[in-house]
Amino acid sequence: MKIATLLAGVAAVALTASAASADTINRGQFGGNGPLAVNVQGGTFLGDIAAGLNRINAQSAGSPISAWHAFGGSQGDNGTAANNDGATFTLKGVVSTDCAYYSGSSNSQTIDFGTIGIFASDNTGPAAAFDMTAPANVTIDSNLAGCNTSNTVTLSKSDIRGLVNNSSAGYDTNVFQANLPFSVTANYTAGAVGVAGAASPTSLVLTAASNSVSAQHGAWKSAMALNVNIPVPSKSLLAGSYQGDLTVNIAAF
Repeated sequence: MKIATLLAGVAAVALTASAASADTINRGQFGGNGPLAVNVQGGTFLGDIAAGLNRINAQSAGSPISAWHAFGGSQGDNGTAANNDGATFTLKGVVSTDCAYYSGSSNSQTIDFGTIGIFASDNTGPAAAFDMTAPANVTIDSNLAGCNTSNTVTLSKSDIRGLVNNSSAGYDTNVFQANLPFSVTANYTAGAVGVAGAASPTSLVLTAASNSVSAQHGAWKSAMALNVNIPVPSKSLLAGSYQGDLTVNIAAF
């Protein structure tokens, strides 16, 4: 086999690489006329032979053997390759729980009715003498009430009897009474617990015979009006101060 025949068609060499693989290149081919009249190619073993023959040929232009040799390599991936990649970012923040009812600079305010009128003249007759002349009432408006989580709104009295006169004078219980019962209606806008939607006008009523009342809501905020009514009692009033506390409480749960 002549050298020209051996090398014919070998000039075009295709270079390929796998996306995720690395390898050492050591390939060769040799042939000629004489004792080594072969034309083979292969991996490391034959590549080593081809490399040796190339080195011999480089030193001896009279060698009867033709050979070519390719050697080298590439570095493989650092990490794992994939056909897609991405990340998930969790965004978080915390909102403080807050319930509010605006009552000015203090959470304790005094609503003074002043004089609670009675029939005081001596020409009223015994039926009306010392009786309360008319109902007393007051509306307490706040433009801010609510809570930013599930909550309970509670109306309560310090004494179930209402406004109490702690007179030490003593009195005839058949015709006088030392207390003034009162009722309260709270009007505001709130929805039910666990329901997301537009809230509705709500009324919470503390009757004259009750000491407290409560209702549960989801998060809400609105104005709140407390309408307090003290009706005319069935018995006459004692001299002195009638007093009692009304508490509105909005508490998260």
